[in-house]
Amino acid sequence: MRLFNILLALLTLFATGLHTDIQAQDHPFQGGEEISYKLRYKWGLINADIARLDFNIQNETFDGEPCFRLVTRGATSNLAASLVKVKYYYDSHFRRSDLTPVAFYRRQTEGSYWAKNDYTWDKTGRRLHAIVDKSTRPLRDTVFTSAEVIHDVISAIYSIRAADLDAIKRGKTLHLVAALDCNMYDMFIDYERSENKKVPDMGTFATDLFVMRVQTRDGAEQLSKESAIALSNKGGGSLAPISMWITQDENRAVVFFSTAIAFGSINGRLTNASGTRCPLKPVTK
Repeated sequence: MRLFNILLALLTLFATGLHTDIQAQDHPFQGGEEISYKLRYKWGLINADIARLDFNIQNETFDGEPCFRLVTRGATSNLAASLVKVKYYYDSHFRRSDLTPVAFYRRQTEGSYWAKNDYTWDKTGRRLHAIVDKSTRPLRDTVFTSAEVIHDVISAIYSIRAADLDAIKRGKTLHLVAALDCNMYDMFIDYERSENKKVPDMGTFATDLFVMRVQTRDGAEQLSKESAIALSNKGGGSLAPISMWITQDENRAVVFFSTAIAFGSINGRLTNASGTRCPLKPVTK
């Protein structure tokens, strides 16, 4: 099993919200924001932190356009690295006006395994040129097209924070198209409930709980060979539902997320947040 694919699938859990639901220039995040998470693996008697994720977003100009640049770095903890050492780097660029993606670069290693993604989009965000190279297969150069904006897994994380979450709470199911390697995915998100969520070492936050379903499109590579995520053979292959707790304040920050995998479960918890649009305050410590 490739641990990287577990982490990557967890990244995609944030991805939702239609492009048309985003209000230009009115985003719940800003340049200078830094957010970190720890990932924890549970299976039987095993209950241990296995990795860390760091997100850093900055303002930039890309090809003459005002954009955000979101850099995500991750690595396994010392415990997990004793079994398999994972390092990855994501570099995502998307327009500040409407969050449509512009470019995305991925560099990841896991032991002797390595993978590279180089994505570029046209002006609409609906045509994606993807160059995917992996140690396990020849380089692939392909083009994706879709009636909807195609997100990378990083820009999608921030699209959800800018989406109309109130519409989801009123019963609307949001749909997003995303690309990973040479695969296309449909993502659907629904509201579950509102609750106070305790985050270890950070406090208890007023949150809304959303559940995401991710399904592969026809022609996608067999996920069981590429991912440790628990899969269903029904409907072309669906990932296990992914739960996420999002703050009810202006930041709309994900403070906790969880999903099942083939053996056990993975959850991610917020460990640090700075430079947010407004202070991220728990309701109780």
